Amino acid sequence: MTASSGVCLACGTRLSPGLSTCPRALLLAPLVGGVRRWGLASCHPPLVGRVAHLERLKWCAEEARRGLGRAVWLVGEEGIGKSRLKDALVESLSSHRFDIWEGSGRAHPGTPAGPLLDLLEATRSLRPVAGVGRMSSAEAERVSRWLEGREWRGVPASLSAESIALLDALCHALLPHRTPRVLVLEDWQHADGLSRAMLEVLVTRLAHAPVLVLVLERAEACVPPPAEVLEVGPLSMREAATLVSTRLPPGLPREALLRVGAGHPRKLLQALALHEESPLEPLPATGEEVVSARYRALSDARREALRVSAVLGPCFPRAVLGALVGGFASLAGLESGGWLTPVSGGRYASATRVPGLEATWADAERVALHARVAESYEALSEETRRRACAEVARHWLAARRPERALPHLLEVAGWNLAALEPAAALEVYRFALEVSSRLSLESACQWGRVLWERMGDAHRLAGERVEAESAWRIALSLEQVGGRGGTAERLQCLSKLVSVVLSLERHEEVVELGEVGVVEEASEEALVAGASLDALSALALCWLGRFTEAEARLGSARARLLQVPGQEGVGRASAEASLHRAMGMLLMRQGRPEQATVEYAAVLRWTERAGDTWEHSTALFNLGDAYARSGDRERAVHYFQLALDSKARTGDRGGMAYTHHGLALLHSQADAPELAKEDAVRGLQLAGMLGDRKLKSLLRCALGRAHLRLGEREEAARQLRLAAQDAAAANAHPELLQAQAALRALEARR
Repeated sequence: MTASSGVCLACGTRLSPGLSTCPRALLLAPLVGGVRRWGLASCHPPLVGRVAHLERLKWCAEEARRGLGRAVWLVGEEGIGKSRLKDALVESLSSHRFDIWEGSGRAHPGTPAGPLLDLLEATRSLRPVAGVGRMSSAEAERVSRWLEGREWRGVPASLSAESIALLDALCHALLPHRTPRVLVLEDWQHADGLSRAMLEVLVTRLAHAPVLVLVLERAEACVPPPAEVLEVGPLSMREAATLVSTRLPPGLPREALLRVGAGHPRKLLQALALHEESPLEPLPATGEEVVSARYRALSDARREALRVSAVLGPCFPRAVLGALVGGFASLAGLESGGWLTPVSGGRYASATRVPGLEATWADAERVALHARVAESYEALSEETRRRACAEVARHWLAARRPERALPHLLEVAGWNLAALEPAAALEVYRFALEVSSRLSLESACQWGRVLWERMGDAHRLAGERVEAESAWRIALSLEQVGGRGGTAERLQCLSKLVSVVLSLERHEEVVELGEVGVVEEASEEALVAGASLDALSALALCWLGRFTEAEARLGSARARLLQVPGQEGVGRASAEASLHRAMGMLLMRQGRPEQATVEYAAVLRWTERAGDTWEHSTALFNLGDAYARSGDRERAVHYFQLALDSKARTGDRGGMAYTHHGLALLHSQADAPELAKEDAVRGLQLAGMLGDRKLKSLLRCALGRAHLRLGEREEAARQLRLAAQDAAAANAHPELLQAQAALRALEARR
């Protein structure tokens, strides 16, 4: 055997020098459309001893065709034959009108839900996501945002509700529209937690779906209850002898091969390949020694390629390995020889691990190699590099270059935020803070400011307003001493801080913070951030009853926005929404609800563009309140109902309770005390869950009035007394006066 020759691990065909693929692989029948393979076309060894497993999988596929979905876990140790069994199933089903989608737990290492991200992104050409019949346009937008790594644009009223909506959309994208589907997920032991959670939910929804989910995993780690487990074990001695007989001519000794293989298909194939490559050499005693002997027989260039691949990880771009070893010539033969597996997306997956290969690198060599790997990753196209940002960060850290790893860590956190996983993003940000501490003081402060601001964004996404406020205050404190205070970055962070302080109803503090935000830049970002600050300050001034100052702030905000007429984006939409909301509140406080309806309608348009579901549901309530005060009861009820539905979907119990209070007042005005009583009771139940005694006082007053209109004076008096007690306990003076006035009116009637 020459250094440039070898044999195909699967079939034993001797390879010509420089040939990467076994010639027999070219004779395989092409698969029909609708099939997406994870591993590319390659030669397969004979299927021996797995007839019962294959027949069971075919039966499950037939059940799925009838609409009775099935999930099967193929479990067994590495190289035991799970992938060969899966390949046999795919070959038998590809011509029977099945969509076959293959993915792998090794796709996009470190990216949340990387296997499903890779699978859906790659199969859009087979079945476009937006064209799947089970998905609505909103679900298609959620899936597209996640596939593109776009972070959440606004503030969801309920992160859990939005996460469930994303999970539903992903499940619908994976379920078939017309043709039955087989969903194959290999190497699931490498899958991340989010991928496992998504798959678990999908498996529970297969009862009436024409889908077969086939998962290949080395150990039975966590299998959902509806799934079936098929364990793939070693071959019997007779089955192992049958496999050997397909490659070894009659009359040659087989005992040594069977002893080394011990019923393990891959070890048997490795031993056969070594015997065919070096027929005069004695066979080693163990499978590990066989692999080492085959490795030593490779050329220097191929051994170097495998040494490099051991550092790259379980899955990596083919272009990266080629760049590190000086081209693709040295990779010839490693694919068919069973060392590397070519997979979709122009990548390689490690197929055979050589014992002790990683330990052959000296420390200095390893550090230098990781730096070269990271540089090779960064030379890839932007999309490929972004999808591999976790790997790039890992290599820069291993190369002891933390300053180069930090931008990629931000991208890793961004993928988590796109998947609505702020807790995971926060872990990445905290790790990045530790990494930034290794830099110089000035660089550490600069990165600290960016990271703390991003941590505030993640806390806000999770609904943790107090934690978000703390993170943004730290970010602002890390600004360089003597630096300009009106930069766009500082103003944007300050605007975020003011928004959360306003939501915590600390209006005086909002006004003080707004006065700090002096715009010193003429950039569009600075002007929009300054306008947002002015609008939020105007809102706080309206709450404080300082209407003249509020009007001045609104005029300043409008003037700044007029300077950037062509500017678009989330910041502009949020600033416009805050400005119209403040104008609407100002008009309401001045007794002009008709004009306020126009402003609140504008808030709806801008919050929808910003993707801020919290502000959108609040705008629906405000619009209903404005119509109620202007005497348009029909429209008021319509918008209150829309607000109630929106807040119910997002889990905003406080908003639901206030909306029920508004509906109760409308029903009382329309002389419908039964309906008023029903809404007041529902709102009171929600307020009780929240423990908000001020809100309970308002709802008890509405309930007392409803009882009074129904002639139930004793119950009305009881509710009004409880309302007064709740208001006094909450130190809510206006609500206390309202309850006491209603009690005096009731006593006067008696």
